[in-house]
Order: sequence, then C-alpha cells, then structure tokens
Amino acid sequence: MENPLTVVCISDTHSKFVDLPPGDIFIHCGDFSNCGEYNEVQKFISWIKQIPFKYKIVIGGNHDTFLDTEKYEKILKDRFHKNQPLRHLELQKELKENCIYLENSSVNIEGYKIWGSPYSPTIPYNPWAFQVDSKDGEQFWKQIEEGSDIVLTHGAPLGPQSFVNYQYSQGEWGDEALAKRIKEVKPLYHIFGHVHENQGMIEEDGIKYINCAILDEAYRLSEEPFVFKLPRRVISQKENEDKLSQD
Repeated sequence: MENPLTVVCISDTHSKFVDLPPGDIFIHCGDFSNCGEYNEVQKFISWIKQIPFKYKIVIGGNHDTFLDTEKYEKILKDRFHKNQPLRHLELQKELKENCIYLENSSVNIEGYKIWGSPYSPTIPYNPWAFQVDSKDGEQFWKQIEEGSDIVLTHGAPLGPQSFVNYQYSQGEWGDEALAKRIKEVKPLYHIFGHVHENQGMIEEDGIKYINCAILDEAYRLSEEPFVFKLPRRVISQKENEDKLSQD
C-alpha cells in the first residue's frame, strides 16, 4: 500500500520564512507579504522556488495587494506604492510560474479537488486587497465548487463553536456566509488564515477546519506549520497531468 500524501500548510507569514517538514503538497493561505512590496514578493518567489514539494499551492490574502489587479490599479497602488509603483502584472506572472495559484478557482491533485480564494471580509474604512462585503457574501461564496475535497480561503469562517468568533473593535472576524457555504459543500478540509490567534484544527459535522496562520497578533512567529495526511486515491499519472493542465 502506498504511503499517504503529506500536506504541509501555513498562512500569514508576512515576509517571514520558516523551515518546513517534508511533504508532497505545500499550501500557503495568503498574506505572504506585508503590503505586496517588490522586495517582499521577490523573496517569497525565491523561497517558493527552492522548497522541495511536488505541488505548491498559493492563494493571496488582503496584504498581498499586487495580486488584486483591478483594486490595485484603482486604489491600492496609490495607497501603498505611490512613490514606487510596482510592475504588478510582471510580479503576478513570475509568481504563477512557480506555484499553482488559485483565485476563486480549483485544481485536481492526485484525485483531490482543491478550491481556493484569497478573499476575506471587508474591514470598514480600511481598504486592502480581496475584500468582500457582508451584504454580498452569500452570493459571492456560491462560487465554491460542489465536490471540492479541500477548500482554501484566506478569510476565516464564522465558527464553528468559538473557534474564530472572538470580537475586535469593528466586529467579528469570522465570515458567516462563508461558514454557511462550507457546510453546504461539505469538504473534507477547510483551511484558512487571516486570524492570528486560535490556530489549530477542530472538526465539526465531518469537516476539519484548520487555521494555519503562524504569526501571533504582534506578528511574531508563534506556530509550527500544520501537517496532515491524505490517503492516496486511485488515479493514473496521465489523468492527474491532464487535470492539472486543464486547470
């Protein structure tokens, strides 16, 4: 019997780098930079090039401003990089050449369907990348594809239990509409970050929820990469390559 697939996931590294345990699938759930500065992104790309994983999956986060093309050109460029404009499209291209980048899209890997999104709830009066207003959330999250085995989002769901329900000055971190859609799709795993506390995994109704943010509220390294195993599924190498090329 073949060994299971080893999945290693992290989030919210904010231009810090950690040693990773060996694995087959690497997942980063966004906020790999502080505000999408050129040097930050280049360092991340150099790092991801050299990590020894067969599959490297990345989604953006609200701090990865250069990835949100439309909002970057309208708002974020002037807010964050007014004095040193980025060639953001070139940076996007270079990143995508060195990983599997998901933006409200999916990929099939070794028989597992993985869907990813960089979005998180809007923070009032504080524009960042990839934000969804609560009034639009239910319609927005309908795009999470049925049959997804693993869902990756930067933002956290509201709940389950008290996992990510704590208050902050402008409301709750968790996304209620996202939580509702996850319960409808019923993936094996919902993996996310954004919230720099309450890290770890809990299970509810057969869904494993993983907050893999590795920094604390003061942006200090506080957590280890989260590792879990997936049983191998019967799938031919050609079928897997075909699915990767289609996605």
